[in-house]
Amino acid sequence: MSRPIRLLVWSSIPTHHQSAFFAALRAHDIDLVVHYLQHVDAGRQRLGWSVPPDLPPGEYYVSRPMRALERRSDWRDRIHIVPGYNRIFLLRLAALLSRENIPWLHWSEHSQPRPRSRLTFGVKRAYGRLVSRHSLGALALGELARREFIRWGIPQEKIRFLPYAVEGFGAQFAPARARLPPDDGVQFLFLGSLYRTKGIDLLLTAFRDVLLAHPRAHLELAGHDRSENRYARDAARLGIAHAVCFTGAVEAARVGEVLQRCDVLVLPSRHDGWGVVLNEAASLGKAMIASDACGGAYHLVVPNVNGFRFPSEDAAALASAMRAYCDDPRMSSRHGAESLRIYADFTPDRNAQRLEEALQSLQATVPLEASSSAA
Repeated sequence: MSRPIRLLVWSSIPTHHQSAFFAALRAHDIDLVVHYLQHVDAGRQRLGWSVPPDLPPGEYYVSRPMRALERRSDWRDRIHIVPGYNRIFLLRLAALLSRENIPWLHWSEHSQPRPRSRLTFGVKRAYGRLVSRHSLGALALGELARREFIRWGIPQEKIRFLPYAVEGFGAQFAPARARLPPDDGVQFLFLGSLYRTKGIDLLLTAFRDVLLAHPRAHLELAGHDRSENRYARDAARLGIAHAVCFTGAVEAARVGEVLQRCDVLVLPSRHDGWGVVLNEAASLGKAMIASDACGGAYHLVVPNVNGFRFPSEDAAALASAMRAYCDDPRMSSRHGAESLRIYADFTPDRNAQRLEEALQSLQATVPLEASSSAA
């Protein structure tokens, strides 16, 4: 494939999670343009997200995306990456690119199971047909996304893996601390918004069972509390408030600092499209426990190697995984060393290489002429 690759990535908002990946694409001599459909809103700012003072060159806010597209003279010469079908504009864009025989790819997480999912499945199937017939392919944010794409009707040979990849904290912090003496308690951490989808109620229930056998264990819940203090009341009701600390929203710049003080990260979500905190924890050499409803858990957590993956909604299984670290206080250090090794395959630079490889293989197997004739 001749260089430079010319991309136009459509994205909802600028995020600190994607900025390093976009920088890595530019470092790989990829001609990158990014169009953001909206600004970072007040809700995300309350979660600790920062508002970039200035966007990097080639990245723009587009309040009228179709007009912005028309004003970009080279839009027909770029490969477009489209993040789904959940906006009318994105459906119009995918249809336009297909109609004009302009190369494009779909890129998304797996969707959250909801009652309305059955009502929207027809839309997903129709969009899947559009991807199958007219796009270069689909970039799956994890194994769960790949499975969902197949349910939409996208052929497996048109699907490639492209995860989230964030800049690690290894250069900013000392290596993960050595395990505390066995008589000190294991420090568990949840980092993220506190609400039902994240499984905070399951975590509190599981931790109560952990404390019965290991009363020196400790749990920190760091993140914006969307429960109106309900989880603090639940901790008191369960008799575990003395061992649970609620530390509030965490600014993006302080995420590494908060992660550094734990032994084991726990992500018990009922749904998580990926779970970038897994990348961040792995970069600091942390052991991890995550539910099987987290997209990233299938890639960043290798059971019994650097952590545990448990069935979503199963508080007993979560408690068992947490107790394993308390039973063997040195296991978190062993698992953390493996997390560092795994993280090496999820750096922004590795992800830029992964995207280049995906484009090369998809263009080789699904040439644009075939896409045109399929129409």
